[in-house]
Amino acid sequence: MIKLTPPTKHFILAVFLFLSSLIFSQTLNVPPRTSGAMTGSQFTVAILPLSFTARENLIYNEFISGNVPNFYRNLSPVTSTAVISGSVQSVTYYVTPDYIAIGSDADYFLCPMSPIVATKITDSIGCTLPTRKMVNDIYAQAALKLPPLTIPASGTMTTVQAFAQHNNMVGSQRSSSVTAYPLGTLVGGDKKDIVISNLIYSTANRVVIYGWHTSIGNPIQPLSNVHADTYMDYSHGMRFVQNAVVYNGSATTVKAILQSSTLNPLLSDEGVINPPEYPYGNPITTLSQPKSFAVINKTNNTIEIKVKNDANVTHYKIYTSTNGLTFSAPTTLIKSNLILSTLTPNQLYYVKIEAYNATYSVTSPTSELLAAVPCNYQDSVLVVNGFDRASTGNTYNFVIQHASSIKANNKNCSSATNDAITDGLINLNTYKVIDWILGKESTVNETYSTSEQTLVSSYLQQGGKLFTSGSEIAWDLDFSGTVTDKSFFANYLKASYVSDAPNNQASTWYKSVNETSNSIFNFTDTIYFDNGTNGTYNVDYPDVITPVNGGVSTMQFTNLNTNKSGIYFSGLFPSGTAAGKLVYLTFPFETIYNSTKRTSLMNDILTFFFSSAITTNIADLSSNDILLYPNPTKSIITIATSIKPLKIELFDINGKLVSENNNTETIDLSELSEGMYVLKIFTATNCFVRKVIKE
Repeated sequence: MIKLTPPTKHFILAVFLFLSSLIFSQTLNVPPRTSGAMTGSQFTVAILPLSFTARENLIYNEFISGNVPNFYRNLSPVTSTAVISGSVQSVTYYVTPDYIAIGSDADYFLCPMSPIVATKITDSIGCTLPTRKMVNDIYAQAALKLPPLTIPASGTMTTVQAFAQHNNMVGSQRSSSVTAYPLGTLVGGDKKDIVISNLIYSTANRVVIYGWHTSIGNPIQPLSNVHADTYMDYSHGMRFVQNAVVYNGSATTVKAILQSSTLNPLLSDEGVINPPEYPYGNPITTLSQPKSFAVINKTNNTIEIKVKNDANVTHYKIYTSTNGLTFSAPTTLIKSNLILSTLTPNQLYYVKIEAYNATYSVTSPTSELLAAVPCNYQDSVLVVNGFDRASTGNTYNFVIQHASSIKANNKNCSSATNDAITDGLINLNTYKVIDWILGKESTVNETYSTSEQTLVSSYLQQGGKLFTSGSEIAWDLDFSGTVTDKSFFANYLKASYVSDAPNNQASTWYKSVNETSNSIFNFTDTIYFDNGTNGTYNVDYPDVITPVNGGVSTMQFTNLNTNKSGIYFSGLFPSGTAAGKLVYLTFPFETIYNSTKRTSLMNDILTFFFSSAITTNIADLSSNDILLYPNPTKSIITIATSIKPLKIELFDINGKLVSENNNTETIDLSELSEGMYVLKIFTATNCFVRKVIKE
């Protein structure tokens, strides 16, 4: 197998990463390689006893799952020219830097395969195979041209043993030049190409091969279709070409150019090639609406979109808005690099997406709406939309009311669909506060599924803070739920179901008031939620609950003292290791009108979650057990102590918690405003308080 020693591997990787950042602009559309994926050596052993069909299936599964070397992911630009309408025209396309392999950078296997599985793969990732002209141009522009290495002709040429033998020969050849030409350099000469050609259809079920250029540029293999499409020998290679290209400033595809009566000379020396593909693809006619995705802040001008992988998708069309109502023209991004950059720092952006297949120009229905704020300082609020129910008034954009209220209270957020949480795209424990939207989600769609209950329980046990609102949560989990549902509701939402609506009267009660005693809310007037005429939807059945297991009632329906509509909790949840917090409302937060009342209510919730009382121990202030430096500071402050801090909290002069860290000896103030702050340092036995000045 092609293997590199660790020191060489590290040097090559460092050089490659530097060069790739300068040269490459397109990437192969496959998922990241997992840590447990087979190496090239292991893959060779795995396919050795397999039948043709089983081997091809394994090749497909390994490739689509992302088991390809990392250096293959950065595609190399190649430019082809031709005289079009009397003038020289050109088009640049992007190709894999070498022939396709399975495995890692340090141990990969150049993998012969049939055009049958190659077509299936290329269709799935938005690629195609090259033509004879393209193979010639790729070889001419390859920085590294390897002399062909042959094995004497025999009946064993088509065996996996011969594939492995030639792979080792090319591996040794490639390793000898890797210092001058790092992995990721465009390489030619090491294999023949399987190509797109009109010869595909001149005789049925044939593979067309060409190339294997010598050092003087002459191909050993002329264009040929003498072999059946199930034939492959050690010399065959697959070079994938990204189908999407830009010609004269307009988006098009390699296949469209090959089918064009005027433009085909750019990429073909056979004239029009139509159809420009082997007849084994499964044309994609529809794509599913994206449901499992997240929009998260990365830097002060960058947002990342994470989407569950769909093999039929090559790109995503990204729509952005600053108000959630009017959107920009879509930006089309390859699915392996969904990064929105050059955004305005600290601006709330709303994002919706469409899946897109560039090979077949197919677009999915538009997703629900999510939101994020590009920022360096993470306020750690995650909005999760779990309101999937196709009910009257569900516009799938209620992240607007939640995210805008969070932003109005000087907190920044990311967001995700509930599917993204259960699919593992987002780790809840990354965030200090979760705002889980449930709207009118009910029994059919499940408010909190079993897997969601597990994740939320674990989050609260580790000190997480959950705000959840919805009118059917108690009905679904407690009245209609399983034993597991009821246990989760009682122990983690701290409530018990009373009735399906106040006085069991549907479409009657649309008001809630603060309970003045023991409440976390500061408002004294009435909260109104929508009956269907105030911009969202009719909350016709707002649950009535009562607190249990330490929950505290904080809101009630107007004029109905025993009909509770809100609960909060602060403390250890069952099996908890750190104190967590909960706010649960039985009417959806997004249905509160007007925006001023929503913002005020969100302020009280965030204050409850982020703030805690500051107590000063006079003895601690003069203690030398803990020293801070530099103080004043412009950015990082270091805590010098012989006692490991377990937790650090930083408060502004108004007592608002602005930063919280566990098990650290430094804290970063670079994103904070100038002024005085109070640092609260918790050890195993003491709490030390210090003043900090940010310059």
